[in-house]
Amino acid sequence: MKPATSPNTEQLIEEFSNTMRKHLREHTDGTNVNNTSLLTTDYLNHYSGMVMLLEQLPSTPEELIIYLLSWEPIGYEEHFETSGFRDGDLAITAYRHAPANIRSTFDTVIERLHEESIKALDIVRRHAEAGNTQGLSQTCEQSAPFLRELIDKASAIVNQQNHSQSSIDDHF
Repeated sequence: MKPATSPNTEQLIEEFSNTMRKHLREHTDGTNVNNTSLLTTDYLNHYSGMVMLLEQLPSTPEELIIYLLSWEPIGYEEHFETSGFRDGDLAITAYRHAPANIRSTFDTVIERLHEESIKALDIVRRHAEAGNTQGLSQTCEQSAPFLRELIDKASAIVNQQNHSQSSIDDHF
């Protein structure tokens, strides 16, 4: 249960958050951190790389399967802690202070992307182990476009563009 806070405390917290966001926005020029959302699409490169492997897998499964199956999802902050991204510290701090509604929407899409990626890779693994090249190709052809849609949706949130929920929801 959340402890009760006085209106004064809540106001102070809100003022502090707004001040932090303003300060962070002053440091986003010349970086890949979006000034409005305080997020960056560079994180999505981790997923895009996996989807590229998924798209290419049917043409050269023997060469790519090991790379694809060694891929694992990684959290936003962990990505920037380990990526060597020039503005990694800013990306992490900005993410922590991103507007709550934007971050919540983004995190929801990323959670879905994470889950769907794991599902697709599990199916790919089963087809590869069984030597089912037709099932492998079919899984890649069906999964890659859907995962791209989720990446595009997350990118639209970062860049504060309109995005459609219907095509994502229609998949299930």
